[in-house]
Amino acid sequence: MAAGTLYTYPENWRAFKAQIAAQYSGARLKIASASPAFTFGQTNRSPAFLSNFPLGKVPAYQGDDGFCLFESNAIAHYLSNDALRGSTPQASAQVLQWVSFADSEIIPPASAWVFPTLGIMQFNKQTVLSLICSTLSLFSSGMFQRLDKLRKNAFASVILFGTNNDSCISGIWVFRGQELAFTLSEDWQIDYESYTWRKLDVDSEECKTMVKEYFAWEGEFKHVGKPFNQGKIFK
Repeated sequence: MAAGTLYTYPENWRAFKAQIAAQYSGARLKIASASPAFTFGQTNRSPAFLSNFPLGKVPAYQGDDGFCLFESNAIAHYLSNDALRGSTPQASAQVLQWVSFADSEIIPPASAWVFPTLGIMQFNKQTVLSLICSTLSLFSSGMFQRLDKLRKNAFASVILFGTNNDSCISGIWVFRGQELAFTLSEDWQIDYESYTWRKLDVDSEECKTMVKEYFAWEGEFKHVGKPFNQGKIFK
């Protein structure tokens, strides 16, 4: 019978699949979701963690025997028993059918992370592509596409500043809630950690100026120090 540790952050709905599978199959599963056992954004960036889980994603499972898995469906499958996996090819296919449906159609309930006011986050990143014509299009076709299910609960204006070999991406996100929404879904976590984020004070003059500039795509953009080149809207 499987026994091991599941690394995750608190209330990660994707980790629930593994916990449910373990509960039904009888697998012994310890949850590491709080310091000192696990701190999201720190532990999963450490060399020791990355040696077992190169992508740094959670939930991540490490068996007492050293066997390691990431991706929630794979972990849940491993921790299941024959009754949960399906004892025939047809039954197994039906299990996969509903698991796939849940991943593609179901998002975390809003009540778990909605707060009365909007959280406004500003982010920026120095680009690594030399050709400015490729940078923003790759950004929008990558990060924006993976965040498609977030569109009902967020709005963003993303701007590419500068010129070839001297550019950066910066933008403003408005979320439902007071924290970064990306931690709510494993699928949303791929890109966000490579950016520098800071929460804006909605009552400050800085925030009012930046929101006006980013939403109108015009202004001095003093905090960037590079000229506006082009922008994209996430809505």
